[in-house]
Amino acid sequence: MGSCLKGKSEVKKHPGAFKCEKCGAVSDKKKHVCKPAKLKKKDLEKGKKKK
Repeated sequence: MGSCLKGKSEVKKHPGAFKCEKCGAVSDKKKHVCKPAKLKKKDLEKGKKKK
């Protein structure tokens, strides 16, 4: 869709941002990543370990 950031994120992960499914870069704008997937709150909680 957009140009590839080659894994270099523009912003930190937060709900409403877009993450590239191909390289893992995160951006606020959908057109800045090649395969955008919108991040949700539950997506961010999956990566955290529970103590």
